[in-house]
Amino acid sequence: MKLKFVISFGGHSAHPKRSMRGGALLKAGLLMLGLGFGLGLGNSVWAASVEGVRLWKAPDHTRFVFDLNVATPHHVFMLDNPHRVVVDLEKTTMQTLLGHLDYSDTFVSQIRSAKQKNGNLRVVFDLTQALKPKSFSLSPNDQYGHRLVIDLYNNAPKVVKTETNIAKVKSNNEFRNVIVAIDAGHGGEDPGAIGKKGSKEKDIVLAIARQLERLMKKEKGITPVLIRDGDYYLKLDKRRQLAREKYNADMFISIHADAFKDQRAHGASVFTLSRSGATSGMARYLAEKANQSDIVGGVITEEENELMRRVLVDLAMEGVLEHSFYLGKHILEELGDVSALHKKRVEQAGFRVLKSPEMVSLLVETGFISNPKEEKLLRTKAYQKKLARAVLSGTREYFTRYPLPGTYYAWKKQHSGQFARHTIKKGDTLSTIANYYHVPVKHLREVNQIETDVIRVGKVLLIPQG
Repeated sequence: MKLKFVISFGGHSAHPKRSMRGGALLKAGLLMLGLGFGLGLGNSVWAASVEGVRLWKAPDHTRFVFDLNVATPHHVFMLDNPHRVVVDLEKTTMQTLLGHLDYSDTFVSQIRSAKQKNGNLRVVFDLTQALKPKSFSLSPNDQYGHRLVIDLYNNAPKVVKTETNIAKVKSNNEFRNVIVAIDAGHGGEDPGAIGKKGSKEKDIVLAIARQLERLMKKEKGITPVLIRDGDYYLKLDKRRQLAREKYNADMFISIHADAFKDQRAHGASVFTLSRSGATSGMARYLAEKANQSDIVGGVITEEENELMRRVLVDLAMEGVLEHSFYLGKHILEELGDVSALHKKRVEQAGFRVLKSPEMVSLLVETGFISNPKEEKLLRTKAYQKKLARAVLSGTREYFTRYPLPGTYYAWKKQHSGQFARHTIKKGDTLSTIANYYHVPVKHLREVNQIETDVIRVGKVLLIPQG
């Protein structure tokens, strides 16, 4: 059956009869349009539909993301006996299957959906225990269309700091390890930058962060902790909160691998927080992109913005910013032996994730994933490990020069008189230095925490005495 109708908008004619005729045609057209909806012709155009569902598992919550063809109102409520979370989406149909979702290791036992008589779609999450739901809608971006996000938060008690957070080096000494929080940027719904070969920033930086954690675990005097250890998203302020409150971290290092509209942009960079403006246009651009992550993960509230403004004027930030800059200089110097540098100085910008008055904090851009050559390198485990070693070396050098009271590095500096010092010259090797001072190469490595045969001219080695 074919329906043909014409809608004519009268009103431009001064003739009363013509004007009335236009109005009659408009009414007829609207009537036929209504008939078309009644016959189901308009549903494919105007009704909302769920085109896909994705799942992200985080330590404190499980995130479900519903991909929608258009935005639609929704309502969330909870039921007891048994525990359930119910989501109603107005005038919506389910155009995908839910069987592919792997919600093992979560408190969700089953997910069901059904069409209601009123045209709404009801999705029911059967739970093994009570969870706290939060929901919000997201507008389309470069990667996704309209989305509805359902976060199911665990009602577990807040994790408090334990003695394992402050690891002792030796039981008969009263010094502790320094705690380094390693933050892999992005995650989950937020892939970060995407390279030409499809590499996702969230995956590359997590791999580098894990390499850095493994290396730091072998390092005497350092206890590393991973802020994100899986494919899930954490809000920027949550990352700082975990580092401060859960791990009592002394240092916060955020790992990124961003992109730029010009594929020629390349090189590693190190950034600290700026209290004024960005030190370059690129620094401003990268900070703005990094700060937009919370738009993917949720809505930034005015209260949070006000808190950040208060933090920035806190005088406690002065010392933190200064030492963050010192740390950045040492890491940048080490990165220069592994990668080309985008800038040969530590840059500054308003990175939201670095705004903490308690911790020395910086952000490492390991390269530009938008650059085909760097994307290829960043995908390899060997290059990821080289970058991690460089960050470790810079961190070690910082703590050696500026040891925190009560830590292994402070103890080491206090007893530095027990060591001779040797400045590496051109042509030196570990074996020639060891032979000159009559010490085993093994001891030379242990004291200076050297894992490879590569040594740099100008670096000072401690030589064991006796």
